[in-house]
Amino acid sequence: MTDLTAAAVRDRLGLDGTYAAWTDALEAAHPAPPPAAPPRGAELTALLRAVGVPEREDAELAAALAELAADGSPYRWLLDRAVAALAAGLGSVGVDRGGPGSGPTLPAALGAAGRWFHAGVFLAAVPEVRAYHARHDVPDDVSWATLADLGNKVGVHRRLHDVGGMGKQWWISLPYSGILYRLGRLQFNLDRDPDAGRGLEVHIPEDGPLDPQACEESYGRAAEFFPRRFRTFLGAAAAGGELRLNCASWLLDPQLGAYLPDGSNIMRFQRRFTLDPGEAAHVPEPDEHGLTVSDRGIVEFVFRRLVRTPADVAALPARTTLERAVVAHLAAGRHWGAPRGSFRLPVPG
Repeated sequence: MTDLTAAAVRDRLGLDGTYAAWTDALEAAHPAPPPAAPPRGAELTALLRAVGVPEREDAELAAALAELAADGSPYRWLLDRAVAALAAGLGSVGVDRGGPGSGPTLPAALGAAGRWFHAGVFLAAVPEVRAYHARHDVPDDVSWATLADLGNKVGVHRRLHDVGGMGKQWWISLPYSGILYRLGRLQFNLDRDPDAGRGLEVHIPEDGPLDPQACEESYGRAAEFFPRRFRTFLGAAAAGGELRLNCASWLLDPQLGAYLPDGSNIMRFQRRFTLDPGEAAHVPEPDEHGLTVSDRGIVEFVFRRLVRTPADVAALPARTTLERAVVAHLAAGRHWGAPRGSFRLPVPG
């Protein structure tokens, strides 16, 4: 492996110039990293269950990991350095989504090894992440619930593409970098808001109803969990007796109120947040196909489908109130936004 360079790796894997910045950064920052150690056999099976990967993916994923970890291969060169980059960034709130520790999606021509590469990086990094959690007194149940988001993204990949693999590595870099944690129904990550200082970003996993009581319980857990373990980062935000919780999501789009009952879980979740000035009226511009980034985002989340045009949206099987709302809104020539809102959360003394 020592004779490989970033340029040689790109050449052997057929990576074009769009991969140069990532591979060159890995080479510069980690010229001789320790070898990554992806789990194998029974250890791998146990870990896959712990992080929520469905059993149907085991055989292909195990074969892909063996290929990725083969001595002297260009995959191994990438794997060792990507794991080292992820470990070096643990606890960094400035983690760059899509940066060296996660990296871009590999070409489809590479087959299963390419589709599973980023899952291999995160699986090999689990011991480092778990050690970081232990140093910050993160309970085991919170640690594993947090890391299980990997399995969720494996499931999303299967539903979107009808083939095994894991995408959205830019997102998984958050729970696997020690700054995002799942606390009950919701996820929270340390956030440096340029306008409002330091606080928490709120995220909504897709698994189950958005029950208001469960959300309130999560907020309460966050108010105890983060100041106790990350007071140095939060600083004055925690010392002042309250935290700012931020959320940017289609769930906060006030246009949903025209379609959903006032007492629905989504509308009750939405009312917990006050939209930032100007956010309520802001909707992104559509692309050349007539859809915005937010349009595609809400369709992917609600239907787990990838759409290209409004005609693709119109063909979706809309069965629930929310599904019908998404389709009807776009069919009327309107667009969805993902506004940003916040509220203040008291911190226990």
